[in-house]
Amino acid sequence: MDSLILISSCLDVLMGAAMLVLWRIDRRYVYVRLWGWSAVLLGTGLALGVALVPVEMQGPRADIQALAASLAVTSSLYLLMAGAHAYRGLPWPHRRWAAALGLAMLLIAGLSRVQLSHAVIAAAIVLAVGNWLCAGWIGLGAGGSGERVVGLILLASGTVHAIGPLLDPLSRSPITHALGLLVQTLLCLGLILLSVARAHREVREQADRFSRLAEHSLQGLAVLRGGRLLYANRAALAIFGYAELGQAQRADLHRELVPPDLQPAAEQRHAQVMARADARVEWEGPRLSHDGRSLYVRGLSSQIEWDGAPAELQALIDDTARQHAIQALRRQALHDELTGLPNRNFAVEQLQRLTARSDPFALISADVDRFQLINETLGHELGDELLRALGERLCRELPAQAMLARLGEDQFIVLLEGMADAAGAQREVERMLALLEQPFSVGGQVLFVHLSAGVALYPQDGRDAPSLLRAADSAMHRAKALPGNSYVFFDKGMNRAARARLQAEQALAQAIQAGEILLEYQPKFRAGTRRLCGFEALARWQRPDGTRVSPAEFVPAAERTGQIKGLGELILQTAVAQLRDWHARYAAVPTVAVNVSPLQFEDADFAQQVLRMLDQAGLPHAAIEIEITETAAIGHLGHVLPQLERLKRAGVLCSLDDFGTGQSSLTMLRKLPISTMKLDRSMVEPLPRADAAAVLRATCALGHSLGLEIVAEGVETEDQAQALEALGCTQLQGFHLGRPLSAAAAGELLAQARS
Repeated sequence: MDSLILISSCLDVLMGAAMLVLWRIDRRYVYVRLWGWSAVLLGTGLALGVALVPVEMQGPRADIQALAASLAVTSSLYLLMAGAHAYRGLPWPHRRWAAALGLAMLLIAGLSRVQLSHAVIAAAIVLAVGNWLCAGWIGLGAGGSGERVVGLILLASGTVHAIGPLLDPLSRSPITHALGLLVQTLLCLGLILLSVARAHREVREQADRFSRLAEHSLQGLAVLRGGRLLYANRAALAIFGYAELGQAQRADLHRELVPPDLQPAAEQRHAQVMARADARVEWEGPRLSHDGRSLYVRGLSSQIEWDGAPAELQALIDDTARQHAIQALRRQALHDELTGLPNRNFAVEQLQRLTARSDPFALISADVDRFQLINETLGHELGDELLRALGERLCRELPAQAMLARLGEDQFIVLLEGMADAAGAQREVERMLALLEQPFSVGGQVLFVHLSAGVALYPQDGRDAPSLLRAADSAMHRAKALPGNSYVFFDKGMNRAARARLQAEQALAQAIQAGEILLEYQPKFRAGTRRLCGFEALARWQRPDGTRVSPAEFVPAAERTGQIKGLGELILQTAVAQLRDWHARYAAVPTVAVNVSPLQFEDADFAQQVLRMLDQAGLPHAAIEIEITETAAIGHLGHVLPQLERLKRAGVLCSLDDFGTGQSSLTMLRKLPISTMKLDRSMVEPLPRADAAAVLRATCALGHSLGLEIVAEGVETEDQAQALEALGCTQLQGFHLGRPLSAAAAGELLAQARS
């Protein structure tokens, strides 16, 4: 009998060990481990508590063995119940059950000391109830036939445990142990089969999920081995234009889908992936579809085990649309939308590429003359058509090595690679300008177009793209001062002049605020008597370090930047303040002539400002004489004339400066409300030559007939002074009689003249 019980116990241990081995294969299934240890502990408990216990065993050894058997049996039941909960995915209140089974274990151990049969009955009850609970958790819950069969076996196992003491007080009945051996064997086998079935079911479900994911994925998936297609999902088939998998598997994909020049790289990548299990190779490039379309595919290749052997798994994305969009954006970024020519960005890239090498080349910057006039008179639409036609003609006729680009509204550049000398560049720019001798017919209009071109050579005119562009632009702007189609080669002096202009423009505003603009006063003398009759105020810019900036630089800079109004107002205020000081010191108010820019007359309140300054200083209006050049008056006559008339009515003197240099002098003498005409130094310089004297005699006679003062400036010699006096000039001004003076020196001269 004892041998049968021992065999049953050993069989439980073996079955438990088998489940533990099964768990080690896949450790995700925790309940397999719990059931395995439950079977091992049950076999151990039965062996210690029944099979290996002598009937008359007493003493400490019996107590220890009984306690060990009780611990093993209750632990086995605890693990069996925990495994049932884990199998069903139910929460396991481990503390509560551990406490309950711990009390049961102590009860069984205590009863064994009193009466072994009582302990056996208690153990049978605990095991029966525990098995019946597990039967309910596994067999009565939602599940299949396997769960129900195991539930029935657990019910039977609990029943066998319950009837054991009924057949024999110590549960040693052959019937009990025979049934126990059968039921426990069936239970262990059932639990093993149940675990394996669930594992297989979950693997199958997971495979089905991944299969559905792959088939419904927008990303293409393909498995290849040795150039043969093993699998492709619907997205991969759609990318390459195949209707079904069999069609793709019959095709020679390597030759059909991979361009010939990329086939060696594809073969090398496949070999790399097949050689290493951890290989991950990202790639992208052109591909061909089954129906001949050009594709651009991005992929990730890695190794996968397929049907027991390694294969290449390709994850594919059709990037064709994005690549087309990138190419369109790149073209838009690098090409002019109107003409289709390369734009500034593309031209700069090419310049950077060329300047990175040592090969010489030429750069031509060309600008359409008076293009704004075409836009204003004929409309922007026709102007756009003209630019397109100009670009087409130049593209068609320029040499093959020339690259034409449009930089701005009406500016183009031409890159001439390999152009080593100025003579070759000159031939090409002359050839380009000759293309414009024939008119353009656009929008029903026949238009002649002229270009002004600047030429810069690499490397002598610049060693990088920005400096070459600046050089060509500087030369082009110089060419715009020439008539018709014209070109100018860059020279270093253009950069110096441009830099000086920029510096003057940037520093001028600060100079005005810092009081660096001061006035010098050049005296004017009455002809014949050579007595002082007034001054001309001359603006000077003196930097803090004592250096001076020429008026020829900062006055045009002020006009270009719109600062001429502030500068002109400062000059008038300074002159009026000086006149007030002289009046206070010497009781004399000489007339001071102030040069006024025509841009100042655009301010409708200019005349009122002049009069307000004089009135606030308590000076007569005749103390200031407004000088304006003939050329400026002609260009801004609509603004100048009303303001001069208002000043003349108020008593302010007005003078026409640089007379004799314009083309409408007689007209201006008649139209402008002036009191003085000031002869340009170019008329004075040739004196005392007879031809120059004849012109001046006629000019002075004209001035006298109009009742004007006639001022000759630029008097450098006594011969010139005497000749001018003889010819009828009323006032003389020049270095021979007096150089420009500081305010203090001019005051001293005024004081001497008064004494």
